[in-house]
Amino acid sequence: MTPSLPLFDRSQLDRIRKERRELQQKLAKGGVDARTRIRRENQLRQLTAQQIEIELRLETTWKR
Repeated sequence: MTPSLPLFDRSQLDRIRKERRELQQKLAKGGVDARTRIRRENQLRQLTAQQIEIELRLETTWKR
């Protein structure tokens, strides 16, 4: 049986995934100045790092 995810981590992970998806769509669309593009790329990197951190933390709790 697969252990359930902690509710806090799951809701935070869902929020991060949604934000990342929206940023990726905006970046793919283009049509913005360089400053905005760079800011969005930085946000995407930060969200990716947060997502990886949560997934790794959840993975270690699953293995217990």
